[in-house]
Amino acid sequence: MARRDYASALDRANSALERKVSVRVWGDFEGAEGVVREVSDRLRDVAVNFEVVVPGSSTCAGGRREPWSATALTASDEFVEEWIDEESCGGAENSRYDFVLLAGNVSNADLVLGRHRAAWLRFDSKMPATRRADELEARLRAFVAHFSSASERASVSPFLTTSDGVLLASFSLVNAEPRAGYAFTWDFERDVEQPRLGALPNALRRVIDLRIESQVLRHATSRIRPTWSATHDGFVVKSEQLPFFIDPDWPIDTSITYTPVDGRPLQFVVYVPSAAECPLYFLDENGEATEQNAYLVEGWGGVVVFNPRGCAVVPGESERRLSEDEISNVVNAFVRQLRIHLGLRERPQNIDATVLPPKLTGFATWEVDSLVHTRLVSDSSSAISTLKSLDEVISSIDDIAVPEFIVNEMSRSFGALERATRLSEISRYDEALVNAQVAHAAAEAAFFDPFSLGGLESFSFESKMASVIPLLLPCVFPLLLQIIREARHFQVRRRCASEARARKAKAS
Repeated sequence: MARRDYASALDRANSALERKVSVRVWGDFEGAEGVVREVSDRLRDVAVNFEVVVPGSSTCAGGRREPWSATALTASDEFVEEWIDEESCGGAENSRYDFVLLAGNVSNADLVLGRHRAAWLRFDSKMPATRRADELEARLRAFVAHFSSASERASVSPFLTTSDGVLLASFSLVNAEPRAGYAFTWDFERDVEQPRLGALPNALRRVIDLRIESQVLRHATSRIRPTWSATHDGFVVKSEQLPFFIDPDWPIDTSITYTPVDGRPLQFVVYVPSAAECPLYFLDENGEATEQNAYLVEGWGGVVVFNPRGCAVVPGESERRLSEDEISNVVNAFVRQLRIHLGLRERPQNIDATVLPPKLTGFATWEVDSLVHTRLVSDSSSAISTLKSLDEVISSIDDIAVPEFIVNEMSRSFGALERATRLSEISRYDEALVNAQVAHAAAEAAFFDPFSLGGLESFSFESKMASVIPLLLPCVFPLLLQIIREARHFQVRRRCASEARARKAKAS
């Protein structure tokens, strides 16, 4: 099997995987094109391509673009975002973003980050030209820095980056001490998954294959006993006790639907305390109740406490289903925890802007873009590292016959990796990610296949001799003695025959 230059492949991949961003700047005020050109010249140190959109330019429908500030300046942010989506023909590519300037009679410059791939800046049209250019430069520099480095700030946890690209989210409703009038359940598919989580797998499908399962557990009490707090008017679990709140005996790690190849499910637990310990609150390091009465378990999942309204036992009611509002609070907490597990922050850092909260999914399009690029870098690096290690293992063993399966998987992985690199060079990151995932999965399959490389053995000549000689020597020694006897017997018979022929000749 021919060896490949993995160092060169890594260098090329690192160069190709540097995220490239292009920005379309929209301006309909007088001199907009000149201002944008001037600002783009100032931003030559930033690796970004700038385009200018002005009134009179062609629309995606083939018409001519009309001025927009008068209409959009005082409109709601939701209206502005919908208008940008229409004007940009349903959105841009995942490496191109729209920055719309809205000039008019406003006191302060206000930057808004949308849910998709657009932002808009409202500013005073009477602002002096020099100050306008300075303001636009500062805002664009922050805007570009935010989107071009978003994937560097996001970091998918190692256990989430499975080679097969699947993430299993397991939701468990845990009743500590259910009894008549104080037991809770849910119709997960109808009340939770379809109306509230149904859009989540589709929103993240570019990054991971999110699969969801659920269960209801009863009589699962935590071993941590909460204490009463008059300050919080309820029972509390202190921050130092939180790592031990989950009982290892709870059967929440089982999954018959799917088990990740090289990862584990992400557990989300809704804990209903017993009536005797209700209401229950989790405290942070400052002794304050945690936000959404929940806490995160890094590398495992998260827990949310559900305190029934009034903590009351309802006579005559066997089991109560969670209401729509109660489910909404729980799902919001889980989505927030999932964002943290995926490495996303609550709001953008180092940029002064209003951020529109994503609807339904909890993930803005530009956030998923950053996760795509993060996963692309992770899978490409993992594939190269695994292939290099596998190549070193095979090359270090002399006279080894590499199984055809390993050769095919290594070739498939390297080919997919090259395709991912070429696609990254032209900023087609979604397609590149698909190939990077194939490369990662094939490399892992070749390295960990139990019936291939792991079953191969190779020994030096000295080792082979040392193992064979003790077996053959007891057989070889008798054979040598017998060969010597036969040789001597042959010589004797030959000599006797020669003497007999001589006597016969003499007698005749």
